[in-house]
Amino acid sequence: MKNKLAANQPLSIGDYLILKIAQYGVSHVFGVPGDYILSFYSKLAGSSLKVINTCDEQGAGFAADAYARLNGLGVVCVTYNAGGLKLVNSTAQAYAEKVPVLVVSGAPGWVERQKFPLLHHKVKEYDDQLKIFEHITVASASIRDAEEAFSEINRVIECILSQKRPGFIELPRDMVNVVPKNQSTPVSATKTLIVAPEYLDSATSKALEVINCANQPVIISGVEVARYGLEDSVLEFAKKANIPIVSTFLGKSSVAESDPFYLGIYAGIVADDNVRQYVESSDCVILIGVLLTDIDLGSNTSKLDLDKLLTINADNCVINNQTFSVGLELLSKLKKMPLVSHDRSLAPAYLVDRTPKFEAKEQKITAKRLFEAIGDFLDKDSILLADIGDAVCGCLEVPTKGTRHFLSPSYYSSLGFSIPAILGVQAKHPELCPIVVVGDGAFQMTGNELSTVIRNHMNAVVIVLNNSGFGTERPMIDGEFNDVASWNYHKLPLIFNGGQGVLVKTERELVEAYEKTKCYAGVSILEVVLDQSDISPQLRRLCAHFLSKTV
Repeated sequence: MKNKLAANQPLSIGDYLILKIAQYGVSHVFGVPGDYILSFYSKLAGSSLKVINTCDEQGAGFAADAYARLNGLGVVCVTYNAGGLKLVNSTAQAYAEKVPVLVVSGAPGWVERQKFPLLHHKVKEYDDQLKIFEHITVASASIRDAEEAFSEINRVIECILSQKRPGFIELPRDMVNVVPKNQSTPVSATKTLIVAPEYLDSATSKALEVINCANQPVIISGVEVARYGLEDSVLEFAKKANIPIVSTFLGKSSVAESDPFYLGIYAGIVADDNVRQYVESSDCVILIGVLLTDIDLGSNTSKLDLDKLLTINADNCVINNQTFSVGLELLSKLKKMPLVSHDRSLAPAYLVDRTPKFEAKEQKITAKRLFEAIGDFLDKDSILLADIGDAVCGCLEVPTKGTRHFLSPSYYSSLGFSIPAILGVQAKHPELCPIVVVGDGAFQMTGNELSTVIRNHMNAVVIVLNNSGFGTERPMIDGEFNDVASWNYHKLPLIFNGGQGVLVKTERELVEAYEKTKCYAGVSILEVVLDQSDISPQLRRLCAHFLSKTV
């Protein structure tokens, strides 16, 4: 691509799309090929981008999602309808959790649509796929006019990056190799919102008044802190004002959990009670980049006084129930202002200080002890990936060792994310070893993507919680519908033709199994056998609340 530009040769629409993807720091594209997208795949194969073909399109979507959470933009590329519609779930997840993913789908050519009323993969109308994605993206386009193609590509990608949500480009196969006559770089199609100085000054003045007058302020760091790269800014602000930090479910590891200013997770009754009491007794709760979801609020068990909230997010800020038309730029302004240094002596000790080192015993492993052990397994070179269910509930208070070293779709809660996420993580950060915690139910949805991980010579430690079914749902409403097929997970390396597997039933076996992974370059599957009724303390509290509301 660079050679074509240097030689001043004209670019086709497909070439230009690849060029823009690479310019925004993307090195890997995930997907499954199909005839409507093969011409574009051929161009990808000849470019600087590496294509990782997955077993299934949803796996590709989850992989691109994980890549985007770490890189700032992820790309998934599939064929028309039969491939694209499999991405509806992963794209909806990216929209709900503010993940910047570009979906590129092939489509029938414009000429053949006119000639043939029924082409394979068509549902009802030729634009059905486009209409569906319009509902779950911030920008979409079906490339038709060659002279507008570059501008449309720019528009979609810029909307993705500015709003941190997914976008969709449909690329009909007869447009891939078309070379527009006008090769000039299009002017940006999106407008940058400029905040009026008087609005920012007014919000800053009000925020300073509230923060400086508070006796026990606390910061809650949310998902937008990671999406907009504000991790260092939040810590700088906290340290200047001497204010402790907690994070939400979705915002876990948005600030360094090893920092002395970090207290733990705030999630109502689900997380640590000391943290909950401190936050709910605060006279100034500063929410930065927080999405107030029922999950982040501990199944709506949080008790936050609206009159004591100072909310700063990408769309606006709210101070004492007064809304200001400024966004996260308020944080940058506050860091430069004179801030009172507050007393942090009443704050509870950081979670890791309250957790003793795991000492394995000759006894059956339990969920509670398993998550305590995982806390000891993590180091600065590992990243924790938690699937939905007890995997994420139990990992809630497992301290990670770096920012963005925890990934889980804890709000949208789509089962099966964690195994494909290995692909996205290792593609972006091959130096990090993913430690995956996944239930047997979630594993059976996308576990075949471990073969893709092995085929691409990637590393991971996969801890499968084998409790014979959906352990999150059993305490709520049980029945045969919560059962899953019995698999020998530790024997799957024989099927995948790679990796190693270990069956774990005791605490000592768990530690010995993990020690084996340290000297093994590849995928390790640790099948941990748990009782059906054995769940983490966090999930037990959540289930007890659910039952109290339904009885």
